[in-house]
Amino acid sequence: ISEGGLIEFVNYLDGSREKLIPEPIYMEGKKENVPVQVALSYNLSYSENVVSYVNNISTIEGGTHVAGFRRGLTRTLKSYADKSGLLEKAKVDISGDDFREGLTAVLSIKVQEPQFEGQTKTKLGNGEIKGIVDRIIYDGIQAFLEENPQVGKRIIEKAAEAARARIAAKKARELV
Repeated sequence: ISEGGLIEFVNYLDGSREKLIPEPIYMEGKKENVPVQVALSYNLSYSENVVSYVNNISTIEGGTHVAGFRRGLTRTLKSYADKSGLLEKAKVDISGDDFREGLTAVLSIKVQEPQFEGQTKTKLGNGEIKGIVDRIIYDGIQAFLEENPQVGKRIIEKAAEAARARIAAKKARELV
């Protein structure tokens, strides 16, 4: 899939949602002979929309590549927020779910010997893929945020808002 194709797909998935960042972020890398491509964007919605592929086969149940993507995204954004001091004012502990609120992403990887799980064979089970995707995402997002601090600030502010809403909802449930 070409860079433009992935970015176009993210824009299509975002549809009419109001964008948090102006353009999708694109990154690609290759480790241990596994090419990884991802395009992602943020919008003002409250849901996460991650579409994933292995060897151009849709993996609607996700798998180790999606777990690696989520871990890499969370690690990078948490590290960036801590280093930049953006969370000191927020006074909340941000979870991975908070960082993924409003996220739209398309993840595509190529694996020489994919091991699919489940009856429908739509979940990747190769354990080594998680770490590979995690490292590529971490490096790619970190490099992007260093060059685009204003985008990083917007994403961290959205995550802090999501964390505050999550904590408020939990308190409301406890009161009931």
